[in-house]
Amino acid sequence: MDRRRLHTDLNEATIKGRQPNKLIIFDLDDTLLVSAAMIKVLDPKNGRVLKEMTPAEFNSYVHKGKGTLSFSDFEDANVLRKSTFIDHIMQELLTYYNKGTHVGIITARSSSKLIRSFFLENGIDIHPDLVIAVNDPQYGFKGNIAERKKEAIHRLVDEGYNDFIFFDDNDENLALAKEIENEKDVKVQTVKV
Repeated sequence: MDRRRLHTDLNEATIKGRQPNKLIIFDLDDTLLVSAAMIKVLDPKNGRVLKEMTPAEFNSYVHKGKGTLSFSDFEDANVLRKSTFIDHIMQELLTYYNKGTHVGIITARSSSKLIRSFFLENGIDIHPDLVIAVNDPQYGFKGNIAERKKEAIHRLVDEGYNDFIFFDDNDENLALAKEIENEKDVKVQTVKV
């Protein structure tokens, strides 16, 4: 997909949306794009790389305390720019976006600003309050990634959203998001990518 053709300019109606209670949420890695970013296990004594994993491999990885985890690739804008969009999921995002439906990103990454800038570079102006990197210290989320994503959705419910479609590649993330229907008066449709 040609990134220059992704979208036209954003207008105020798109930010405010025609359906202010509905929010379409997308995970980033292995949902909207495939990145060359790798999670590294480093030798704590010398910093040597012991193992590298893709985000998909990391989803099932059990850290046994041997080595230090490094997510530095996920904080590198140049690595993110080299990512490849997953076209059919990106088309889903653009369809909602072009209709004026609110679109958000909830990712395990640690910089909401980096993710928002990446989308702006690609012509997609997602409102900054709807770009949530759950490991970004500004939020103070606790728990594993799925628990943090659930907490992020809870915050969005508190902002007035009550009808969600959540696209993610991880079963645990989807299951915990779906639990919100039992905790709040909301609808959460999940889509496994």
